[in-house]
Parts: sequence; structure tokens; C-alpha cells
Amino acid sequence: MDNEIRIHYVSHFLKLSLWYARFLMAREGIAFEDAIISRVNVYRNTDFFDGENHPARGYEDPDWDAFLKGLKAIFDRCKGEAWEEEGLAYLWPRVKKGYSRPSTKGRPYECWTYDDGDDYIAIHIGNVYQPKSPLSEMRDAFMATLLQLLKDAQRRRSDVKTVRCGSWLNSAPPFQALFPKSWRESAIVSPKAGYTMGHWGQFMDRTGRFHIKNGAHLRATGEFLYPCSTCYAPIDEIVAHLEAMVEG
Repeated sequence: MDNEIRIHYVSHFLKLSLWYARFLMAREGIAFEDAIISRVNVYRNTDFFDGENHPARGYEDPDWDAFLKGLKAIFDRCKGEAWEEEGLAYLWPRVKKGYSRPSTKGRPYECWTYDDGDDYIAIHIGNVYQPKSPLSEMRDAFMATLLQLLKDAQRRRSDVKTVRCGSWLNSAPPFQALFPKSWRESAIVSPKAGYTMGHWGQFMDRTGRFHIKNGAHLRATGEFLYPCSTCYAPIDEIVAHLEAMVEG
């Protein structure tokens, strides 16, 4: 079952990615290599990806470069759905197909992780509750672990003033509700899609499968149903907001 979940996700997701790459090339006039490497999340779903380095950040991967030429040849001779089908077939031997269900092991704040900045922390989200949702069935735990992360950050670093997050979730009302009004008011929408899950995470549903509805919306409109944006707010405001929600 777990591998079936992964195969459902990656097969649909890569076809959508190939469609979007062609769409971007037509709309923005960008090069094939830029579209595939920097604007869609193809590389990280292949076994070329080592878990850290990425060509969009200047990493040199000659094997990937050679492989990409083969994908470009398919693009040059295929149109429409044929491009998606043949492109996926070409990618498939190098696609990571194994699936490990997310776990809370080694994650003290469960869905939440963070990076330290100068006087802020940047928070990141991953659903370790699959197939449950952190914004519905697991909402209480989702809030409580975020609150704990922020209180620990205050104790650990008295200089932390602000919390930041860049994600498509900032466009989702149930996620916005976890933060004070200033969080929503600070939103800066990303002008274009990158290759990260900040944009592409919305195409995985709560079970780990491909999100059919969100994928259909992108194909129909050329726009993400949930635009990725960066939000920030004072850590004291967020803590007070969460404490009121927990107590309420």
C-alpha cells in the first residue's frame, strides 16, 4: 500500500510538472533547462538527488546534465499529452518509487521544524500525521507543538523577535487562523513558482497521494490554487494568539 501511494503521487505529479514546464516556456519564454531545473520539482524526485544539493543552486551534476539532454529530445519531438507520457516513461527508471510513511521519530515538534536566522526563526511544515490532516483531525496537536517550538525558541534565544514562513499554506484559511492578523497582512506572494515544496507541496494530499483537485486547477488556469507567500509576525504576538486558541 505504501508503494502504491508513492507511485500514485509521483506518476501524476511528474506529468503535471512536465505540463507546467511547457506552459511556462510558452508563457514566459524561458529555456527548457531553466523550466525543468528551477521551476518544477522534478530533480528531487529522482535518484540523482542526494538529499541536499540541487542544480538550481549551482550544484554540478554531469550525469543529470547528460540525462536532461535525453528529456529535451523528447520535448522537441512530442506535443501535448505525448510529451507527458513519454517524458514520464523516460524519467521512470530514475524516479524514487519507495515510500516511507512520515514519522515523528527524531522530530520534537512533530510536523514543525525551524531554521535560525539573525533575529528570527524560519518555520517549516511537513505532515507527519498522514493520512490524518494537521489542519483538521490533528489540529490541536499541530497548534500545541508549534506553541512549544516558539516557547522553546524564546528560552533558547532571547534575541529572537520574529517568526517567518514561506509556504503555500499561508494562502489556506485554516492555516492562517493559527496566526495573528499581522501574519496575514505581512504576506508577500512569490512572483513565480520555484522548485521547492513551498510551491509544490499542495499537490500531495493528506494520504501522500497526488492531490487531483489542486492539479486540475493548475492545468485549467495556469495558476496555483494556493499561491506561495512569505509571512512574518512578532514571536510574542504569535505565542499570545496560540495560547488564547489553546485556552479557548
